[in-house]
Formats: sequence, structure tokens, C-alpha cells
Amino acid sequence: MKNEVKPKIKIMKTIFKMIYVKALVITALLSLSSCDNNDVDPFGSASLKVVNAAPNSGSQKFVMANIPYIGDLDYLDHSVSYHDVASGNNLVSQFRDENDNNLYATEELDLDDDKRYTVYLTGESRSDSEVRLYEDNISAPSSGKAKVKFIHLSSGAPSNIDFIDGQGNNLALNITRYSQSNYSEINAGSLSIQVRGNGGTENLAMLQPTNFASGKVYTVFIAGSSASGYAIEQILHN
Repeated sequence: MKNEVKPKIKIMKTIFKMIYVKALVITALLSLSSCDNNDVDPFGSASLKVVNAAPNSGSQKFVMANIPYIGDLDYLDHSVSYHDVASGNNLVSQFRDENDNNLYATEELDLDDDKRYTVYLTGESRSDSEVRLYEDNISAPSSGKAKVKFIHLSSGAPSNIDFIDGQGNNLALNITRYSQSNYSEINAGSLSIQVRGNGGTENLAMLQPTNFASGKVYTVFIAGSSASGYAIEQILHN
């Protein structure tokens, strides 16, 4: 009888050992998976502006690494100032519907310490929406100048576009969809801006005369489509 009990005990010990090892493996895998997201630098910080450039998105809220930063962003709305956020890698960044918190778009972003960025919601619908990040440089322009960069955020415009002022002078040429130009300095004062397909003569959209103040840094972007309507928007960064 004693000889029958011992094998059973050994079998039970073996089974429990196998279960324990499997549990350790599962725990390790879950731990590795969680490390893939929201690798936050506990000692670093970055600065972030948030823009809703998605025409049909309705009111949105922005959440990064499970922290809500701003809400009630309708189309072309943006945060007035930069938000202080944690820097890090694979930071899960989401735009969610303001009313029901349904996910609209998500992306994992990398933010470097002490850098400034603007994050945009783009796309004509939920199915083609994207979260896009662009680094900003707010170093001061020359005296009497404003500094500006141009971004192509329109899914409906030609893939390459030109930004031209009201007098027909080139501001930024051949800007590819979802890319940004280099910064350039312009004379401070009122300026109207037109957007055309690269090399074209027909205006897709126009920004009415708008002030660009001396010493300030701006982004000008186009969003929308022929269906939703094109729009050119100016954002102040300092």
C-alpha cells in the first residue's frame, strides 16, 4: 500500500511543478508584453500641443499613456499652450470620442526629453484616421521676422502641394502628404496663403490675410478634402 502512495505523490509533485513553470512563463510573457507599451522615462519630460485636423471626427479628447490631457477638441481646435508630458518610448496615444469615449485613432509615440512636439489627428473618417507627431523648434527668428513651417495633412488634396502667398511668391513647394517643410523666416505682418497642387495654378484653399507677429513661431497646415471642404489653419507655438 505504501509503495502505491509514493508514485502518486511523485506524479502530483510533477504536475504541480509543471503548472508552476507554465505560470512563470505566462507571467514573464505578460511582463514583456506590457514593457512594449508606455516605456515612460521617470526622470524626463517633453512638451506637447494637440490638434484635431480630422474633418468628420466630431469632438475629441486626447489620452497618452492612460493620462487624459485635453478634451472638447472639435475640428481645427487645438490646445492653446503646450502640455508637460512624460517622455519615453511606445507611449500609447489615443484620440477618443468626447461623448462616449469610443476609440477614434491610436498610435505609439516616442518623445525625447526636453523636446517640443505637436500631435495631430488626421483622416476623413474613423477607418482612415491616424495620430501623427511632428517635432517643433521654437528658437527665435531674426528681428522683424516670423518663423513658419508648413504641413500637408489633407487626405483629399494632391499628394504633393505648394504653399504660395497672396502675391504669388513661393513659401514652400512640393510638400508631400503628411510631411512638413523646413522652417523659413518671413517678414512680420499680414499675409494671405494659398495652396495648390504642385506646379498647378488652381487654388485648393486660401487663408485670408492673417497676422504673423515678429519673433513668433508658427505652423500652417492644410486639412480636409473636396468632400469635407479644404481648410488652412495657423498655429502659434510661442
